[in-house]
Amino acid sequence: MKISTRTEYGIRVLVTLARARVDEPCLSLTQIARREKLPHAYLEQLVGDLRRAGLVTATRGQSGGYRLARPADEIPMTDAVRALEGPLLEMPCAGAEDLEHCDRPQPCSVHEVFQRVFESLSGSLGATNLAEVAATAGGPPYP
Repeated sequence: MKISTRTEYGIRVLVTLARARVDEPCLSLTQIARREKLPHAYLEQLVGDLRRAGLVTATRGQSGGYRLARPADEIPMTDAVRALEGPLLEMPCAGAEDLEHCDRPQPCSVHEVFQRVFESLSGSLGATNLAEVAATAGGPPYP
């Protein structure tokens, strides 16, 4: 599995929002882009997807911007990765919810191994929340 630049940048946006100061209710895209040294134009698309996934909220106006839609410790990394990357494993039958989409009457010879890969990946990401990632991001919270 390859994690795309899109997913890396999106998670960095989420970490930035998780590490924002308490007295800083919203962060503008410009602030996020500066803090993470990311291209502003690309962030517009990313935060739109994060908003549609229910991970961030947007506030309009002069002091508007973006903030997490719920506490960082309530956002499992599976939600973040799926919002940015799509399915965790691109295989019709990987994942219990997708087994019915397999076009074979019986699981194929590689089904079991990819099912274990899916379960391991899903379990690891699901057991990790955004607050944990933000806490290990290094450095003090943003000024």
